[in-house]
This record gives sequence, C-alpha cells and structure tokens, in this order.
Amino acid sequence: MRDSPFDELDIAIVDAVRSAPRVSWRNLAPVLGVDPATISRRWSRMHSEGVAWVTAHPAGSATPDCALVEITCVPGRSGTVADVLAADIEAATVKLTSGARNVVVLAQAPDFDALSRYLLDRVEHVPGVTSIHSHIVTRSALEASRWREGALNEEQRRQLRTDAGTRPDHAAALQAPDHRIIRALNIDGRMSFERIATQVDLSPVAVRRRLTRLEEAGLIIFRCDTSRLISGHAVAAVYFGSLDAHELEEAEGRIRTLPGVRACSIVAGPHNVIIDAWLRSTAETHDLERRMRQVLPALRIRDRSLVLRTVKLLGRVLDSEGRSVRSVPLLAEDSAAEHR
Repeated sequence: MRDSPFDELDIAIVDAVRSAPRVSWRNLAPVLGVDPATISRRWSRMHSEGVAWVTAHPAGSATPDCALVEITCVPGRSGTVADVLAADIEAATVKLTSGARNVVVLAQAPDFDALSRYLLDRVEHVPGVTSIHSHIVTRSALEASRWREGALNEEQRRQLRTDAGTRPDHAAALQAPDHRIIRALNIDGRMSFERIATQVDLSPVAVRRRLTRLEEAGLIIFRCDTSRLISGHAVAAVYFGSLDAHELEEAEGRIRTLPGVRACSIVAGPHNVIIDAWLRSTAETHDLERRMRQVLPALRIRDRSLVLRTVKLLGRVLDSEGRSVRSVPLLAEDSAAEHR
C-alpha cells in the first residue's frame, strides 16, 4: 500500500469522532488544540473522498437477528457473488476472503424467521454459490464501534467521554419515527437535526428529543469507519475459534484486551467464537494468534482467513482501496417496526 496522504491530525480527528461521533467541531477544537475551521475542513475532505464516515445502527432491544455466513463459490464467481449480495439491505458487511471460504457475510434481519428466509431463499440461490455455512450470532462480545487507533491521549479521551447509552433500557423499543431517524443516520451519522427532520417529516426539536432518548436508552450505536488509506492497519483477518460454554463469559473480557482485535461475535455453531482483527501486515496474522493463545489458553483457533477485499462495510459499498462509494441503508423505511 502506498504512503497515506493523511497526517497525524487527520488520524486524531477520526479517533476523536470514533469516541464522540456527533461532537461539534467547536467542542472538539480545544481537545485537539486546533481551531474548528481546520477540523471542519479536514473532516469534509476525508468524508467527501470516502475515507472516513459515520454510520448508525440499532442496538439493545432493537438489535436485529444476525448471522455470520461463510460462502463458497464456483471458481471465478466470488467477486460477482459478493457484488450481488452487497446490494441487499440484509447483507450488512460483505468480504472476499482467502482460505476455506470465498465470501463472508454479516447478514441481518428484523427477526429469526426473516433471517432464515434470507439465508435459505436468497443467499443459497445466488448464481455461483455452491455452499453456505451459517453461524447465528447469539451476542456480540466486542463491537467494532469501540475500535480506536490510539491517536488520543488519556486526557483527550476523558474529555470526549460520554455516559450516553451506558445504562441501556432493555424495556425500551423503537417506534416507526425512530427507525426513520436511524435509517437517515445510517447514511450519514453526523447529519444535522435539520437535515434529518426534512427526511423523516418531524421538526428538528422532535428529532433532537427522539435521538437523545435513543442514545440514553442504548437503542442506537454510532461508529466511525475509515478506508485503509487512512489507517496503518492494511490487513484484516477473520479467526474461527472454539471455547467451552462455561468459559465464554470470562473470555469476553480478555478478548477485548487483545491489540488488533476489532470485533468478536459469539455464535451458535462448531466455531462459537469469531474474531475480526485489523493488522499492520500479513506477518502479524500468527503473532496475534499466539497472543490469543497466551491470553486465552482455552481458546482453540480452528481456522483463519485473510480478507482479500471488503466489498461492503455496515451498509457502505467500498471500492478496492476501501473508500465508501455509496450507501445501502441497513433498514427499509419501516420494515423492522412492522416485524416487531
């Protein structure tokens, strides 16, 4: 990969937005020690070039049913299969991978029946698919929204820390207007209240009130993603591992401490722990695996794949360098509300 055209301030801005996705540039300026106009100009450049963006998705009791799907394809058809699935709102993330599977998909649906229909009636019948192996996600041990580049110091992180969403209301539920707000924020997580209001047919004051409720109830998660052009982590890997059921809870805390681990899902299947990692080089693939074994002796890595190309990342279709080129919203207008 060629040298990045982005500098340390750009990376710090991105990391700050990861910590506080909707922070105002005026409030961020004293944290980074630069003026708001500089931050605005740099973020606008990164966003317009598709190398940094903010998305939102449901969380807590509103989380859709998910499955990690391994797909094998007819030789020469994996790219086409990935592109076809990337157009589906149910296919949140689509990756072309090395090893025993050609494509890995994070599939989402409003409920288990809808997820089953998508896997059985859609994915299995895409031309070029020869087999699929589905792993139903039972819980997320580590969300990719918590990923940080480490560009901020502890004091900067403290200043950006927020209590929103730390005490989720498990009895809360999304209403139809909430789904429309989240859908708009999936396209642009930093969209202004005024712009959201024009899309969801509410006043800006009502949008602000509803969004505050969603955050306080833990019903929405924001995350900032980037192209590999702006990150030193040029290689992504997926590890398929197994743990005994009684070891899962303790293991979750240890997995979160591992450098490079971006996300971890607990799934129902022969590999009940699936780990996504960002690495600086292919040589780190086995280094991280050794580290996992040291921290978690009971974890047995059964297989691993390198990501050859990320075609879609949480609703964003990417080009060959990981730049966002278009959005495929994760939720149809009110489809999730109709199913719940």
